[in-house]
Amino acid sequence: MGKKKSSSRRVSNTKPFPDSEHERIPIWPYFLLAFVEGATVMAVELVGAKMMTPYYGSSLIVWTTVIGITLLCLTVGYYLGGRLSMKYKAQNLVFVQLMISAVLIGLMPIIAHAILKFTGDFNFYVGAVLSAILLFGLPLVFLGSTSPVIILLATKDVKKSGKNAGLVYSTSTVGGIFMTFLLGFFIIEEYGITVPNMFVSGVLLITTTLLLYRNSRLIFISVISLIFLLESNSVYKSNIQNTVNSSTFNIRYESEGLLGQLRVLDEYYPDVEVTDRSMLVNAIPQTFVNAATGYSYWYYVHMISTICSSKPIGSDILLLGFGGGSVASELTRLDLNIDAIEIDKRMYQLSKDYFLFDPKNTNFIVDDARHYLKTTTKKYDVIVFDMLKGEVQPPYVLTKESFEEGLKILKPGGLLLVNFQGHFDEVEGLPFRSIVATLKAAGFSNTVFHVENCEPNSPCDFIIIGSVDVPDISFDGNRINKCCREEGFVQDLLIGNRVLENNVGKGDAIVFTDNLPILEHINLKSIVEWRTHMIDNTTKKSLEEGVRLFK
Repeated sequence: MGKKKSSSRRVSNTKPFPDSEHERIPIWPYFLLAFVEGATVMAVELVGAKMMTPYYGSSLIVWTTVIGITLLCLTVGYYLGGRLSMKYKAQNLVFVQLMISAVLIGLMPIIAHAILKFTGDFNFYVGAVLSAILLFGLPLVFLGSTSPVIILLATKDVKKSGKNAGLVYSTSTVGGIFMTFLLGFFIIEEYGITVPNMFVSGVLLITTTLLLYRNSRLIFISVISLIFLLESNSVYKSNIQNTVNSSTFNIRYESEGLLGQLRVLDEYYPDVEVTDRSMLVNAIPQTFVNAATGYSYWYYVHMISTICSSKPIGSDILLLGFGGGSVASELTRLDLNIDAIEIDKRMYQLSKDYFLFDPKNTNFIVDDARHYLKTTTKKYDVIVFDMLKGEVQPPYVLTKESFEEGLKILKPGGLLLVNFQGHFDEVEGLPFRSIVATLKAAGFSNTVFHVENCEPNSPCDFIIIGSVDVPDISFDGNRINKCCREEGFVQDLLIGNRVLENNVGKGDAIVFTDNLPILEHINLKSIVEWRTHMIDNTTKKSLEEGVRLFK
């Protein structure tokens, strides 16, 4: 007899789980999960960074920390997800991972203030890193751990594993892009941080439930949903309670946006019955005035006014950076014509509503300063560079090419003024010396006017004046605003001329260009000092009095 053929079938090894859930379930839900997971990752990163911003700012240090911790946590998640996928049933695993992620994301606004208060006692760098890890590290680890499991679930055929892995990651990335634009351009500015945070958590919870629902998971879904509802209620109550201001601070206005948090804050001093009003961007004052008069407490505002008073009535002034309108108000009182360039459209209305700004001589233009310099054909008698986002000045505006664009639109005898925050001494004054060197490289001769008496080794405000010829600054005492005349700013200007020789012409100065815009990098010491000063003197005090850091 011939050898009987075996009737057994050879099991193909191209299917990782033959006769498993892969045979019964379509793969499209897993790609939808990948989209939602990618969108959620970007939402957690963006919202987490915005929660940190009112405390730590948005400098290079903070964004380096946020991006670094995000990548670290996702890496840990990818590794753990790969290991766990070998031990547990894939669909049960990804269900639990996503449900726990939803709970952890909902917890973020509840624990944020406690975390920021705790990390505030550490070194600035250490505190920023710890805040990022404690605030959004765990949610990102869980979200990252889902990617290997989703790839496994989407792969029925081992031969297609590479293709499916690429599809899962590209779908996840598309979800991240979608969420970045949605939150950054629309939702955060309208609704703040906590509402979008809970929205993202809720969407993740609902999507996971709908796509992966099984009768056996009903109890788990109910428990997670109850926790989410308790979190939402806690966040809601916290927001309601925090609309009540403390005995010292009164929040007059606040909103969040892609460029940062904007807040108008009153601080009352009962012993002298005076209210100070500040406009804060990322918890750093951009405008600081007496609430009753609208007059600025800042020296540099009146110094700019005094310098511009050398120009006749009706002169044209280009103001790059508007803020709360303090500089524009001073220039308006001099009967000068002002074109104010401001990228944040909210500023104009706020200046009128809260800072007593009179717009009679001001043309407010919503535009980027550098874009306006490139495109305008109008000529000006004075150009004022007064831009600040929190504690950081935009490096791309303080470059040789930018100053050259400014030079082209200056009238004969015109002045270019740069308001700068940093160190003035010979040891830490490299950023200041580099701006002077950059102005010279762009075709200006320079005179530096020291704005205030800086304490040793401390940052301060000062103004750098650029002109083609030696600047002709002659003053008519009757033209100078009353506040400036009484405070003796003219004498300070004359004294400032002697400061120039000791601080300019150093061989270590850097010419900033569009290809080398490294101002923020070399000015980090000053940036950290400004931020640390605000944390110690205002932010911690606000937290202690129960004032929330974000909306």
